[in-house]
Amino acid sequence: NDIITEPVGLLTADEVVFAGGVWGTANSSYYLHNNQDYWTISPSVFSGGSTYVFIMFLNGTFDGWHVDGTNGVRPVINLKANTQFTGSGTSTDPYVVN
Repeated sequence: NDIITEPVGLLTADEVVFAGGVWGTANSSYYLHNNQDYWTISPSVFSGGSTYVFIMFLNGTFDGWHVDGTNGVRPVINLKANTQFTGSGTSTDPYVVN
């Protein structure tokens, strides 16, 4: 559509942690948990010739995983502080950018 003219990124590991994710611990009680596996953009470790990236697993566990798997992504856009919106941000009343 014509609304988004800037690049779209991926969630960082920091954003997952700020939202309630805890490394190595299943937590399904925060809004970034959606019963799906998805990658973040944040590297985890390089070990034994394999690259690992932080991932959210479908059970809510936040961990590092080798990048040879097939998983989803959560796109992110950044809005200016003065962006006007409606809604409360819940699933029944989502934010809508004006």
